[in-house]
Amino acid sequence: MQAEVLQQQAHRTQPVASPPRGFTMAILLAAVASSSGIVVIYTVLVTLYKAFPASNAVSWTVTAYWLGSAIFAALSGRLGDLLGYRRILLVVMSVAAAGAVVAACATHVGMLLTGCAMQSIAAGITPLSIGLVRENLPPARLPGAVGLISAAGMVSAGLVYIGAGVVVDHYSWQGGFWFKVALCVVAVAAVRAWTPPSPPHPGVRIDYVRGLAFAPALCAILFAVQQIRAWGFGDARLWGLIVGGIVVLGLWARHQLKARHPLINVRLLKTREVILANACMAFLAAGGMQLGQVFSLLAQQPAGTHAGFGLSATAAGLLMFSVNIVAMVASPWSGRIAARYKARRAALIGMVILAFAWASLIVLHRSLLLFIPGAVLCSFGLAFASTALYNQIVETTPVHQTGEATGMLYVFFSCFFAVGAQAVFVLLRSAAAGNDGGAFAGDSGYVSVFAYIACSSIAGLLIAFMLPKRHAH
Repeated sequence: MQAEVLQQQAHRTQPVASPPRGFTMAILLAAVASSSGIVVIYTVLVTLYKAFPASNAVSWTVTAYWLGSAIFAALSGRLGDLLGYRRILLVVMSVAAAGAVVAACATHVGMLLTGCAMQSIAAGITPLSIGLVRENLPPARLPGAVGLISAAGMVSAGLVYIGAGVVVDHYSWQGGFWFKVALCVVAVAAVRAWTPPSPPHPGVRIDYVRGLAFAPALCAILFAVQQIRAWGFGDARLWGLIVGGIVVLGLWARHQLKARHPLINVRLLKTREVILANACMAFLAAGGMQLGQVFSLLAQQPAGTHAGFGLSATAAGLLMFSVNIVAMVASPWSGRIAARYKARRAALIGMVILAFAWASLIVLHRSLLLFIPGAVLCSFGLAFASTALYNQIVETTPVHQTGEATGMLYVFFSCFFAVGAQAVFVLLRSAAAGNDGGAFAGDSGYVSVFAYIACSSIAGLLIAFMLPKRHAH
């Protein structure tokens, strides 16, 4: 049995000579479907408050999405390793489309939250897509393909923001979700038509019940982080959830380490390079990944507060698209550097750019003309660094664990993104603009945020320096 499994895994390390012509297009369309998940929810959020005026739970549409994404990214990646990336990718996009249908047909908030939670499974598209390209492309083309996936995600997010906004403005908030259904249906059709079936995968028996114990533990911790604003740091419920979640995670990790065929191979997290890559992603998520939230707030904040540019929502959306489009250059460039010099060098370059760009905004944010090039540089560094970290994981993990390893990287991203969002909120609220009754942040609040993200980038840079120059795998 062991020899058969090893033979199947060895077969999977040999990519097909020439995937179908539409293979790249199918992967790009899957990236568009992935980025549409949270973007559509952000786009319709203001309208949802008007559609459900009597409910205080509308904001939980975003929370439900992030809670689900932290779980589904790791689970989908692992199932892709076990059952085939193409098969699980088709299932994931179909479930995401079904979730959008549920949300579009929602007649009450509970149904809406259910639909948004189902859509969070789209977080698994990225690790599955990376596994699929690794399965079908030669190693020399892999870093560039990972860069293309990263670029497609960032650029399509801006396009989806604009497209969903137009649909919502001219139809209704339901139109935003139907727009996502259409994107998922097109992506499913492309993957079915243009991606080859996955090679045979080893048949192993998994203890799914105990293997899924990480899911409620992560939910408890992330829920507690989301409630910091409402409960405060001294609330016993907050620390009860955090401590309880950590204890359950510890017991789960112990079981997975001992299991012959674990659902999530925790042994991967014991590798130095994987640990450092995930730690670097943690600082990137808590810092540079907050770009969308910070820039959107600054762009739309009334100029009368002396800390914003007073742009309309449409103008802010166009600004964000212009900022994100540099990923078309940054991500493939990062992939080429990773292919030639290894991902460590690309990660160092990206973190240096991020630290410099966010530090420069401390001065440049007071003028829109100066802010735009600084914001573009932030986006460039973010795309460069995030692509490098995915390539770092791919370089240091076996082929048959690609989905699992990249899925765990997304888990770190989701968890620390939530932590970073709370940190940004606290810093902005600590310096409210007096002219608006504290509704908006003052200039010193944004300065604190820029300094915080620059420091996070420097911390990520120091961790990237610790990555080995040569790889054991």
